[in-house]
Amino acid sequence: MDLTGLPLPCRIPSGSPSFILQDVMSSNLPTPPAAHIDRRETQLHGHTLVDDYAWLREKSSPEVIAYLTAENDYTAAATAPLKPLEERLYSEMLSHIKETDVSVPYRSGAFFYYARTAEGRQYPTYCRRPVPAPATPDTPDDPSQPEQIILDVNQLGEGKPYMALGGLAISPDGKLLAYTTDDTGFRQYTLHIRDISGSGHLRGVPENSVLPE
Repeated sequence: MDLTGLPLPCRIPSGSPSFILQDVMSSNLPTPPAAHIDRRETQLHGHTLVDDYAWLREKSSPEVIAYLTAENDYTAAATAPLKPLEERLYSEMLSHIKETDVSVPYRSGAFFYYARTAEGRQYPTYCRRPVPAPATPDTPDDPSQPEQIILDVNQLGEGKPYMALGGLAISPDGKLLAYTTDDTGFRQYTLHIRDISGSGHLRGVPENSVLPE
């Protein structure tokens, strides 16, 4: 076979992901944790459902917490050589994001609503400002009008390992704000209703509302 003219194999840099992964696989890793089998049977409509790992549903169990901690420790050890690559990728992706930004305001009733983000802060801040007088259907937004912060998700997330905003809605009269939050990551949301014409929250709202996909 005549190999004349075929390109030479390209040289892969030593710092490429493939070489890093080889280093990970060849490193001396601790023994991965293994969840023990605890057979549990449930009778449902004449059928027997078997779950060998139902005990993992008990999120507050010390045994479950210890197992998940061991899983996290193993993952950290296994991926430690990838840390420089992880930081490089994160820095590159962050460089393409405009961290300090403001959304396009939209009008609803007597206010213009918008969200803004700030560099170094993880979550958005939701704001509004009044429509300048005399208000007509064509009155444009005026950034010089006083800003009212109606919800700062950064404040909601202070001291919590996780925070997600599920939904947000304003009442037709602009006096009430309804929003849902999940601070566990289990997609179980708590509904809050805030009086944004004054201050404070209304009581008697439902918790653990699961939002549809």
